[in-house]
Amino acid sequence: MYELLMLSALMSRNMSGYKLRIILENAMVPRRKISNGVLYPLLDKLESKGCIGFDEADQDSRGTKIEHITEEGRRYFAELMAKPVVHDAKWDDAYRFKMRGMHYIDAAEQVSILQDFYSELAEDLHVYSGVEKHLTELKDADETMTDYYYWQIRSTDFVITTIKAKMDWLQAQINEIEKMEIVK
Repeated sequence: MYELLMLSALMSRNMSGYKLRIILENAMVPRRKISNGVLYPLLDKLESKGCIGFDEADQDSRGTKIEHITEEGRRYFAELMAKPVVHDAKWDDAYRFKMRGMHYIDAAEQVSILQDFYSELAEDLHVYSGVEKHLTELKDADETMTDYYYWQIRSTDFVITTIKAKMDWLQAQINEIEKMEIVK
């Protein structure tokens, strides 16, 4: 999904690898650093696919190469935006990366992505609600470990609260997009 984020950034303007690294770092969990060992192989990969280009004329005053997106890169960006998100360890990041590029796709696609994210969160909410119920039953049945269960329930409640906040935000965005489309 780093490819999606980089292409999205280059859709707005040409930039150096250094600036792209800052964008990647800011899109990730705060304070996460992206090394040159991650960044430059990714740039090389996108260049070999024909998605970005470096021209000799595309250098700043210090001789730093400036990357630009190609037509193939725009096509690949659209393909990545349309591609379903795989529910793996980074699925939440993948949706956040997609949201960074939402202004380049139409309202129907925006709503579809937000609804997919909402559905994934709803499934997680269901699972965590079941876990919380189970922990509560265990706590009620075992008076010897009340502190243990208390903190297990509280940490699960934290996750549930976070999921609900995300779902509320997503629903508000969906409503806003749909309202704007009706006005058009």
